[in-house]
Amino acid sequence: MSKVIAIIGAGPGVGLAIARKFGQEGFKCALISRSLDNLGPLVKTLEQHGIEARAFSADVRNFNGLGKTLEAVIEHFGHIDVLEYSPTPKADMLRPPSEMDVENEQFHLDTLVLGAITAVRAVLPGMLERQSGALLFTTAASAQHPVTFTASFGVAAGAQLNYVRVLNQELMPKGIYAGIVAIPGLVVPREQAGGTSPKGLPLIAPEEVADAHWNLYTRRHPIEAFAGDVNALLKLGGH
Repeated sequence: MSKVIAIIGAGPGVGLAIARKFGQEGFKCALISRSLDNLGPLVKTLEQHGIEARAFSADVRNFNGLGKTLEAVIEHFGHIDVLEYSPTPKADMLRPPSEMDVENEQFHLDTLVLGAITAVRAVLPGMLERQSGALLFTTAASAQHPVTFTASFGVAAGAQLNYVRVLNQELMPKGIYAGIVAIPGLVVPREQAGGTSPKGLPLIAPEEVADAHWNLYTRRHPIEAFAGDVNALLKLGGH
């Protein structure tokens, strides 16, 4: 029986790269984002590579709707073996500490933490029944190394990181792995990767993020990994 990965927050960069990586290893792919129109070309690309894929619509901040969408994925494919959670906010939602307010931070907490909890609760019963599965998350390196210009995201990302840590602590003895990949820079097309942005941020290919997820999934250790050189980011921040 083929395994299934559900990718929440799927897009043409990291989401597509993860789907292609897991699909090449025999997984069927459920791509989930707010817009079905945006997912259509991604499904077509995967199918051209011989990977079975289907698009589903959900807003991670609509918790009831997200749960129903994952139920629809399970109904269509029969099960979910791997959940990958990687919704990302637009740049205009990022705030430095002095400009953070309750409304903005609630947006990030809803997106990164409460949406993640909703997704895990939807897929976990089946994983526990099979005593196998993986819960994977993608975040920015500000989860571990906060920076001022993305502070509002970093606060929520730090909470998500701790959620992943305790998930793995509880569930690993039950056959379920939880891990998180942090990106210490900007994701760009593979041909542009390897250098730095005008602000000095490392440029990272989405395939590098996908490889990091595959390594976590297959090795089931460690809990956290960086896709790219985190030391370059730390030097930029003066660490």
